[in-house]
Amino acid sequence: MISQRSVWVGLVVSAVFLTVFALLFLPINDVKEVVREANFWYVAPSLLFYLAAVYFRSLRWRYLLRPLIESPKRSLFPVVVVGYMANNILPVRLGEVVRAYYVGLREGVNPASAFGTVAVERVFDVFVLFLLIAAVWVLPVGDMLGRVADDLPGGTPTLLALSLLSFIGITVIIAAIVVLDPATTVRLTERMMFFVPAGIKVKLLELARRLVEGLAVVKTPRALVAVLLLSLPIWAAEVLMLYVIALGFDIDSAFGGRVEMVAAICLFMAIANLSLVVPSTAGGVGPFNFFGAVTLVALGVNEAEAGAYVLTAHIALLLPVTLLGLAILLFDHTSLKSLLSRTRLAQVGDTGDDLTDDLPVQTKSTT
Repeated sequence: MISQRSVWVGLVVSAVFLTVFALLFLPINDVKEVVREANFWYVAPSLLFYLAAVYFRSLRWRYLLRPLIESPKRSLFPVVVVGYMANNILPVRLGEVVRAYYVGLREGVNPASAFGTVAVERVFDVFVLFLLIAAVWVLPVGDMLGRVADDLPGGTPTLLALSLLSFIGITVIIAAIVVLDPATTVRLTERMMFFVPAGIKVKLLELARRLVEGLAVVKTPRALVAVLLLSLPIWAAEVLMLYVIALGFDIDSAFGGRVEMVAAICLFMAIANLSLVVPSTAGGVGPFNFFGAVTLVALGVNEAEAGAYVLTAHIALLLPVTLLGLAILLFDHTSLKSLLSRTRLAQVGDTGDDLTDDLPVQTKSTT
Protein backbone atom coordinates (compact mmCIF):
# COMPACT_ATOMS: atom_id res chain seq x y z
CA MET A 1 0.00 0.00 0.00
CA ILE A 2 2.83 2.35 0.82
CA SER A 3 6.50 1.84 0.17
CA GLN A 4 8.88 0.96 2.98
CA ARG A 5 11.11 3.72 1.69
CA SER A 6 8.42 6.34 2.38
CA VAL A 7 7.95 4.99 5.89
CA TRP A 8 11.67 5.06 6.66
CA VAL A 9 12.12 8.55 5.20
CA GLY A 10 9.27 9.78 7.41
CA LEU A 11 10.74 8.13 10.50
CA VAL A 12 14.21 9.56 9.88
CA VAL A 13 12.90 13.08 9.20
CA SER A 14 10.73 12.99 12.33
CA ALA A 15 13.61 11.70 14.43
CA VAL A 16 15.91 14.48 13.22
CA PHE A 17 13.37 17.25 13.86
CA LEU A 18 12.44 15.80 17.26
CA THR A 19 16.08 15.59 18.29
CA VAL A 20 16.75 19.20 17.30
CA PHE A 21 13.50 20.27 18.98
CA ALA A 22 14.49 18.55 22.23
CA LEU A 23 18.02 19.98 22.21
CA LEU A 24 16.92 23.55 21.48
CA PHE A 25 13.60 23.85 23.29
CA LEU A 26 13.52 21.26 26.06
CA PRO A 27 16.43 22.05 28.41
CA ILE A 28 15.72 19.72 31.33
CA ASN A 29 16.11 22.11 34.25
CA ASP A 30 14.18 24.95 32.62
CA VAL A 31 11.39 22.65 31.42
CA LYS A 32 10.98 21.22 34.93
CA GLU A 33 10.40 24.75 36.20
CA VAL A 34 7.92 25.50 33.41
CA VAL A 35 6.02 22.27 34.05
CA ARG A 36 5.85 23.03 37.79
CA GLU A 37 4.34 26.45 37.15
CA ALA A 38 2.07 25.48 34.23
CA ASN A 39 -1.64 24.87 34.73
CA PHE A 40 -2.50 21.81 32.66
CA TRP A 41 -6.17 21.96 33.65
CA TYR A 42 -6.65 24.35 30.75
CA VAL A 43 -6.15 21.41 28.37
CA ALA A 44 -9.51 19.83 29.33
CA PRO A 45 -11.79 22.72 28.24
CA SER A 46 -9.62 23.30 25.16
CA LEU A 47 -10.67 19.89 23.85
CA LEU A 48 -14.23 21.15 23.47
CA PHE A 49 -13.00 23.65 20.89
CA TYR A 50 -11.13 20.90 19.06
CA LEU A 51 -14.25 18.74 18.93
CA ALA A 52 -16.06 21.79 17.58
CA ALA A 53 -13.40 22.12 14.87
CA VAL A 54 -13.87 18.47 13.88
CA TYR A 55 -17.64 18.95 13.85
CA PHE A 56 -17.30 21.97 11.53
CA ARG A 57 -15.06 19.82 9.31
CA SER A 58 -17.84 17.25 9.07
CA LEU A 59 -20.29 19.99 8.04
CA ARG A 60 -17.90 21.22 5.33
CA TRP A 61 -17.34 17.70 4.09
CA ARG A 62 -21.09 17.09 3.99
CA TYR A 63 -21.38 20.10 1.68
CA LEU A 64 -18.54 18.87 -0.55
CA LEU A 65 -20.08 15.40 -0.76
CA ARG A 66 -23.49 16.67 -1.94
CA PRO A 67 -22.97 15.64 -5.59
CA LEU A 68 -22.08 12.13 -4.40
CA ILE A 69 -24.35 11.74 -1.36
CA GLU A 70 -27.44 13.93 -1.52
CA SER A 71 -28.43 13.05 2.03
CA PRO A 72 -25.99 10.98 4.15
CA LYS A 73 -27.65 8.14 6.05
CA ARG A 74 -25.53 8.80 9.13
CA SER A 75 -23.45 11.58 10.62
CA LEU A 76 -20.09 12.25 8.98
CA PHE A 77 -18.56 13.36 12.30
CA PRO A 78 -17.44 9.80 13.24
CA VAL A 79 -15.91 9.34 9.78
CA VAL A 80 -13.83 12.52 10.13
CA VAL A 81 -12.70 11.45 13.61
CA VAL A 82 -11.63 8.03 12.27
CA GLY A 83 -9.70 9.77 9.49
CA TYR A 84 -7.86 11.93 12.01
CA MET A 85 -7.16 8.89 14.17
CA ALA A 86 -5.66 7.05 11.18
CA ASN A 87 -3.54 10.09 10.26
CA ASN A 88 -2.20 10.16 13.81
CA ILE A 89 -1.04 6.54 13.86
CA LEU A 90 -0.29 5.79 10.19
CA PRO A 91 2.51 7.25 8.06
CA VAL A 92 2.30 9.53 4.97
CA ARG A 93 -1.21 10.81 5.88
CA LEU A 94 -2.79 7.50 4.97
CA GLY A 95 -5.72 8.52 7.14
CA GLU A 96 -7.09 10.58 4.24
CA VAL A 97 -7.45 7.37 2.22
CA VAL A 98 -8.92 5.53 5.20
CA ARG A 99 -11.50 8.29 5.63
CA ALA A 100 -12.50 8.11 1.97
CA TYR A 101 -12.92 4.36 2.18
CA TYR A 102 -14.77 4.51 5.52
CA VAL A 103 -17.37 6.91 4.13
CA GLY A 104 -17.75 4.53 1.19
CA LEU A 105 -18.31 1.71 3.65
CA ARG A 106 -21.04 3.64 5.49
CA GLU A 107 -22.67 5.50 2.59
CA GLY A 108 -21.99 3.37 -0.50
CA VAL A 109 -20.09 6.15 -2.29
CA ASN A 110 -17.05 5.45 -4.45
CA PRO A 111 -13.95 6.03 -2.27
CA ALA A 112 -11.94 7.56 -5.13
CA SER A 113 -14.62 10.19 -5.67
CA ALA A 114 -14.79 10.82 -1.93
CA PHE A 115 -11.02 11.23 -1.88
CA GLY A 116 -11.40 14.02 -4.45
CA THR A 117 -13.46 15.98 -1.92
CA VAL A 118 -10.77 15.39 0.74
CA ALA A 119 -8.23 16.88 -1.67
CA VAL A 120 -10.44 19.97 -2.02
CA GLU A 121 -10.55 20.25 1.77
CA ARG A 122 -6.78 20.28 1.99
CA VAL A 123 -6.47 22.98 -0.67
CA PHE A 124 -8.88 25.24 1.19
CA ASP A 125 -7.20 24.54 4.53
CA VAL A 126 -3.87 25.73 3.12
CA PHE A 127 -5.61 28.75 1.58
CA VAL A 128 -7.12 29.76 4.95
CA LEU A 129 -3.78 29.28 6.73
CA PHE A 130 -2.12 31.66 4.28
CA LEU A 131 -4.99 34.10 4.84
CA LEU A 132 -4.18 33.97 8.57
CA ILE A 133 -0.54 34.75 7.89
CA ALA A 134 -1.60 37.65 5.64
CA ALA A 135 -3.94 38.95 8.35
CA VAL A 136 -1.11 38.96 10.92
CA TRP A 137 1.02 40.80 8.37
CA VAL A 138 -1.44 43.64 7.76
CA LEU A 139 -3.19 44.00 11.13
CA PRO A 140 -1.75 46.41 13.74
CA VAL A 141 -0.40 43.73 16.09
CA GLY A 142 3.27 44.64 16.07
CA ASP A 143 5.98 43.49 13.73
CA MET A 144 5.37 39.78 14.33
CA LEU A 145 6.29 38.51 10.89
CA GLY A 146 9.35 40.78 10.98
CA ARG A 147 10.47 39.01 14.14
CA VAL A 148 9.98 35.62 12.50
CA ALA A 149 11.82 36.82 9.39
CA ASP A 150 14.81 37.88 11.51
CA ASP A 151 15.46 34.19 12.27
CA LEU A 152 15.01 33.14 8.64
CA PRO A 153 17.93 33.08 6.16
CA GLY A 154 17.33 35.94 3.75
CA GLY A 155 15.03 37.75 6.18
CA THR A 156 11.78 39.42 5.12
CA PRO A 157 12.31 39.05 1.32
CA THR A 158 12.63 35.27 1.74
CA LEU A 159 9.54 35.03 3.95
CA LEU A 160 7.57 37.25 1.59
CA ALA A 161 8.65 35.26 -1.46
CA LEU A 162 7.82 31.90 0.12
CA SER A 163 4.43 33.12 1.33
CA LEU A 164 3.44 34.79 -1.94
CA LEU A 165 4.62 31.95 -4.16
CA SER A 166 2.80 29.36 -2.07
CA PHE A 167 -0.34 31.50 -1.90
CA ILE A 168 -0.29 32.06 -5.67
CA GLY A 169 0.22 28.33 -6.22
CA ILE A 170 -2.80 27.42 -4.10
CA THR A 171 -4.89 30.11 -5.82
CA VAL A 172 -3.94 28.71 -9.23
CA ILE A 173 -4.99 25.21 -8.11
CA ILE A 174 -8.38 26.52 -6.94
CA ALA A 175 -8.83 28.43 -10.20
CA ALA A 176 -7.97 25.32 -12.22
CA ILE A 177 -10.53 23.26 -10.30
CA VAL A 178 -13.21 25.85 -11.05
CA VAL A 179 -12.34 26.71 -14.66
CA LEU A 180 -11.47 23.32 -16.17
CA ASP A 181 -14.36 21.01 -16.93
CA PRO A 182 -13.94 17.33 -15.91
CA ALA A 183 -13.44 16.06 -19.48
CA THR A 184 -10.67 18.61 -20.13
CA THR A 185 -8.95 17.72 -16.87
CA VAL A 186 -8.97 14.03 -17.73
CA ARG A 187 -7.67 14.74 -21.27
CA LEU A 188 -4.80 16.82 -19.88
CA THR A 189 -4.03 14.07 -17.38
CA GLU A 190 -3.95 11.52 -20.21
CA ARG A 191 -1.53 13.65 -22.24
CA MET A 192 0.81 14.00 -19.28
CA MET A 193 0.90 10.21 -18.92
CA PHE A 194 2.24 9.58 -22.43
CA PHE A 195 5.11 7.56 -20.97
CA VAL A 196 2.88 5.27 -18.84
CA PRO A 197 2.19 1.73 -20.12
CA ALA A 198 -1.29 1.33 -21.63
CA GLY A 199 -2.63 -1.09 -19.01
CA ILE A 200 -1.63 1.08 -16.08
CA LYS A 201 -2.75 4.27 -17.87
CA VAL A 202 -6.32 2.97 -18.21
CA LYS A 203 -6.52 2.36 -14.47
CA LEU A 204 -4.94 5.69 -13.59
CA LEU A 205 -7.34 7.54 -15.90
CA GLU A 206 -10.28 5.82 -14.24
CA LEU A 207 -8.94 6.97 -10.88
CA ALA A 208 -8.55 10.50 -12.30
CA ARG A 209 -12.19 10.49 -13.43
CA ARG A 210 -13.30 9.46 -9.97
CA LEU A 211 -11.18 12.14 -8.33
CA VAL A 212 -12.50 14.81 -10.69
CA GLU A 213 -16.02 13.70 -9.85
CA GLY A 214 -15.26 14.58 -6.24
CA LEU A 215 -14.33 18.14 -7.27
CA ALA A 216 -17.70 18.83 -8.89
CA VAL A 217 -19.21 20.80 -6.01
CA VAL A 218 -16.72 23.69 -6.27
CA LYS A 219 -17.44 24.62 -9.87
CA THR A 220 -19.22 27.92 -9.16
CA PRO A 221 -18.18 31.14 -7.36
CA ARG A 222 -21.05 30.63 -4.92
CA ALA A 223 -19.77 27.17 -4.01
CA LEU A 224 -16.22 28.50 -3.60
CA VAL A 225 -17.41 31.16 -1.17
CA ALA A 226 -19.50 28.59 0.70
CA VAL A 227 -16.54 26.23 1.17
CA LEU A 228 -14.33 29.13 2.25
CA LEU A 229 -16.91 30.31 4.79
CA LEU A 230 -17.31 26.76 6.09
CA SER A 231 -13.51 26.59 6.50
CA LEU A 232 -13.24 29.68 8.70
CA PRO A 233 -14.97 28.31 11.86
CA ILE A 234 -12.78 25.20 11.66
CA TRP A 235 -9.58 27.17 12.11
CA ALA A 236 -11.19 29.69 14.46
CA ALA A 237 -12.05 26.79 16.80
CA GLU A 238 -8.48 25.44 16.58
CA VAL A 239 -7.08 28.89 17.38
CA LEU A 240 -9.34 29.04 20.44
CA MET A 241 -8.17 25.59 21.51
CA LEU A 242 -4.50 26.57 21.29
CA TYR A 243 -5.21 29.91 22.97
CA VAL A 244 -6.89 28.22 25.95
CA ILE A 245 -3.93 25.85 26.38
CA ALA A 246 -1.59 28.85 26.19
CA LEU A 247 -3.39 30.40 29.15
CA GLY A 248 -1.91 27.64 31.28
CA PHE A 249 1.60 28.77 30.41
CA ASP A 250 3.35 32.09 30.92
CA ILE A 251 3.72 32.89 27.22
CA ASP A 252 1.32 35.84 27.42
CA SER A 253 4.09 37.85 29.12
CA ALA A 254 5.93 37.96 25.77
CA PHE A 255 3.13 39.97 24.14
CA GLY A 256 1.61 43.38 24.56
CA GLY A 257 -1.98 42.25 25.11
CA ARG A 258 -4.64 39.67 24.29
CA VAL A 259 -4.99 40.71 20.65
CA GLU A 260 -1.27 40.36 20.03
CA MET A 261 -1.28 37.00 21.79
CA VAL A 262 -4.15 35.72 19.62
CA ALA A 263 -2.25 36.89 16.54
CA ALA A 264 0.82 35.00 17.76
CA ILE A 265 -1.25 31.83 18.26
CA CYS A 266 -2.65 32.23 14.72
CA LEU A 267 0.86 32.56 13.32
CA PHE A 268 2.11 29.58 15.33
CA MET A 269 -0.83 27.44 14.21
CA ALA A 270 -0.47 28.41 10.54
CA ILE A 271 3.29 27.78 10.33
CA ALA A 272 3.15 24.56 12.39
CA ASN A 273 0.39 23.14 10.19
CA LEU A 274 1.99 24.24 6.93
CA SER A 275 5.17 22.47 8.06
CA LEU A 276 3.28 19.18 7.70
CA VAL A 277 4.17 19.23 4.00
CA VAL A 278 7.63 18.09 5.18
CA PRO A 279 7.80 14.26 4.98
CA SER A 280 7.41 12.84 8.46
CA THR A 281 5.90 9.99 10.38
CA ALA A 282 2.33 9.85 11.70
CA GLY A 283 0.77 12.98 13.17
CA GLY A 284 3.41 15.32 11.80
CA VAL A 285 5.60 14.50 14.82
CA GLY A 286 8.84 16.41 14.52
CA PRO A 287 8.20 19.16 11.95
CA PHE A 288 5.09 20.41 13.81
CA ASN A 289 7.01 20.64 17.10
CA PHE A 290 10.15 22.19 15.66
CA PHE A 291 8.58 24.84 13.42
CA GLY A 292 5.92 25.67 16.00
CA ALA A 293 8.53 26.26 18.71
CA VAL A 294 10.78 28.24 16.34
CA THR A 295 7.87 30.54 15.54
CA LEU A 296 7.03 31.22 19.18
CA VAL A 297 10.67 31.80 20.16
CA ALA A 298 11.07 34.21 17.24
CA LEU A 299 8.05 36.09 18.62
CA GLY A 300 9.72 36.45 22.02
CA VAL A 301 8.59 33.40 23.99
CA ASN A 302 11.18 31.72 26.22
CA GLU A 303 12.64 28.51 24.70
CA ALA A 304 11.54 26.21 27.53
CA GLU A 305 8.04 27.71 27.66
CA ALA A 306 7.68 27.45 23.88
CA GLY A 307 8.88 23.83 23.88
CA ALA A 308 6.65 22.71 26.74
CA TYR A 309 3.62 24.51 25.29
CA VAL A 310 4.08 23.12 21.77
CA LEU A 311 4.55 19.59 23.13
CA THR A 312 1.42 19.90 25.29
CA ALA A 313 -0.62 21.35 22.42
CA HIS A 314 0.50 18.62 20.03
CA ILE A 315 -0.40 15.85 22.48
CA ALA A 316 -3.82 17.48 22.96
CA LEU A 317 -4.29 17.57 19.20
CA LEU A 318 -3.29 13.92 18.70
CA LEU A 319 -4.19 11.75 21.69
CA PRO A 320 -7.91 12.44 22.44
CA VAL A 321 -9.10 12.25 18.81
CA THR A 322 -7.04 9.08 18.30
CA LEU A 323 -8.67 7.36 21.28
CA LEU A 324 -12.10 8.58 20.16
CA GLY A 325 -11.52 7.26 16.64
CA LEU A 326 -10.53 3.82 17.93
CA ALA A 327 -13.63 3.77 20.12
CA ILE A 328 -15.84 4.68 17.13
CA LEU A 329 -14.45 1.81 15.09
CA LEU A 330 -14.99 -0.54 18.03
CA PHE A 331 -18.65 0.44 18.39
CA ASP A 332 -19.12 0.37 14.62
CA HIS A 333 -17.92 -3.26 14.56
CA THR A 334 -15.05 -2.28 12.25
CA SER A 335 -11.30 -2.59 12.70
CA LEU A 336 -8.57 -0.35 11.40
CA LYS A 337 -6.86 -3.44 10.04
CA SER A 338 -9.88 -4.34 7.91
CA LEU A 339 -10.12 -0.78 6.60
CA LEU A 340 -6.45 -0.80 5.68
CA SER A 341 -6.77 -4.12 3.91
CA ARG A 342 -9.57 -2.69 1.80
CA THR A 343 -8.09 0.69 0.88
CA ARG A 344 -7.41 -0.49 -2.65
CA LEU A 345 -7.48 3.15 -3.74
CA ALA A 346 -3.88 3.38 -2.53
CA GLN A 347 -2.81 0.49 -4.74
CA VAL A 348 -2.10 1.46 -8.33
CA GLY A 349 -2.80 -2.02 -9.54
CA ASP A 350 -6.45 -1.88 -8.44
CA THR A 351 -7.42 1.73 -9.17
CA GLY A 352 -9.29 0.89 -12.32
CA ASP A 353 -11.94 -1.21 -10.59
CA ASP A 354 -15.18 -0.01 -9.08
CA LEU A 355 -14.08 0.44 -5.52
CA THR A 356 -17.60 0.08 -4.18
CA ASP A 357 -18.09 -3.42 -5.56
CA ASP A 358 -16.62 -5.12 -2.49
CA LEU A 359 -18.03 -2.78 0.14
CA PRO A 360 -19.62 -4.97 2.82
CA VAL A 361 -23.16 -4.23 3.94
CA GLN A 362 -23.26 -3.44 7.63
CA THR A 363 -26.46 -3.93 9.53
CA LYS A 364 -25.30 -2.79 12.97
CA SER A 365 -23.89 0.54 13.98
CA THR A 366 -24.11 2.68 17.05
CA THR A 367 -22.58 5.84 15.58
